[in-house]
Amino acid sequence: MVPSAKAQAEARAAAAESYAYVGTYTPNGGGIYLFRVDRTSGALTQIQMVDDIRNPTSLALNPEQTRLYAGSEIDNYEGTKNGAVVSYAVDAGNLRLSRLGAVSSAGAAPAFVSVHPSGKFVFAANFGGGSVAVFPVAANGALSGASDVRPSVGARHRARAVDDPPGQFANSDHDGPHPHMVAPDPSGQFVIANDAGLDLTLVWRFDGQAGRLLPAEVPVVAAPSGSAPRHFVFHPNGKVFYNLYEHDAKVVVYDYDGATARMRHKQTIAASPQKFAGSILSSAIRMTADGRFLYVANRLHSGLCAFAVAADGQLRMIADTWVHADSPRSIAIDPASDLLFSCNQKGDSITSFRINTSNGTLQFTGRYEPLGSPAFITLLQR
Repeated sequence: MVPSAKAQAEARAAAAESYAYVGTYTPNGGGIYLFRVDRTSGALTQIQMVDDIRNPTSLALNPEQTRLYAGSEIDNYEGTKNGAVVSYAVDAGNLRLSRLGAVSSAGAAPAFVSVHPSGKFVFAANFGGGSVAVFPVAANGALSGASDVRPSVGARHRARAVDDPPGQFANSDHDGPHPHMVAPDPSGQFVIANDAGLDLTLVWRFDGQAGRLLPAEVPVVAAPSGSAPRHFVFHPNGKVFYNLYEHDAKVVVYDYDGATARMRHKQTIAASPQKFAGSILSSAIRMTADGRFLYVANRLHSGLCAFAVAADGQLRMIADTWVHADSPRSIAIDPASDLLFSCNQKGDSITSFRINTSNGTLQFTGRYEPLGSPAFITLLQR
């Protein structure tokens, strides 16, 4: 049976849309937002705003996209010196969120949350509390209390990176341990965290029965003093690991052994334009689903640097693009299209860019979404 003209039109409209959840710093931002994304124009249309959470600065969907987990970057949850992780159910029809519950993040100011590939555990990096925590997921998607908490331990390093770019005068986070990101590797056998305060990348073997973090064969990968490892991303093949250093604005490329989580250094490349001088503070790193291009956001430069990815995973910078706003804190790539979105925290906006799939360069769509202090964006694959 041939679909009616109306049905075909509706199918085309559905294919041209995806959806995004955006977390913000409150009270400048209202909480968590749900947007419809027009893949043709890059336009965002607000569907919902959830205001029952403070500072939802990191968001993570479970693999089935039926639950959303948000880190509440606070330090006074229920009168304690902890933050919180809040769980939401995602409506299968309209994608609206409904709150399931909240638990203590087992440390202050959680800056990042992620979900295990099994969907059975959630991880939180407590930037202010200096720890990484694991949370079992109950049958309804809500979280239980932490099954494991691992504090970061190590010597304090210098306040400024030993290889800072010229004119780098930004304040550093080297007054103590500050885990900035935690996430499982693609297999879920290992969990990795970056501590920007201690200049360490920490690696654990994950016990998926007990929800415990156990030492890996090489439990620590040291970074240059003062460099502040911040965020990381894996190549889609799972064999290359890209680590972004915030304070010296570099991407460090490693071959990754998925059986042992061992990393072998193969390249270090500047994450800022060659002629740039000044404080830059790299913030986010993302890769296209086909593994051909990688992008880095630089907050004080208010720009995005694009890299071509070679067959062996090494990088070559190909372009530098202004985000048309101030201080990009988070970026995301729509896996179903060629759109990249930038959450511009101090510019109170989200801007969008078309990715040239031939050469990786970015073209501004001309679209702005005014939004108070956007901090994190995640896109749904429908």
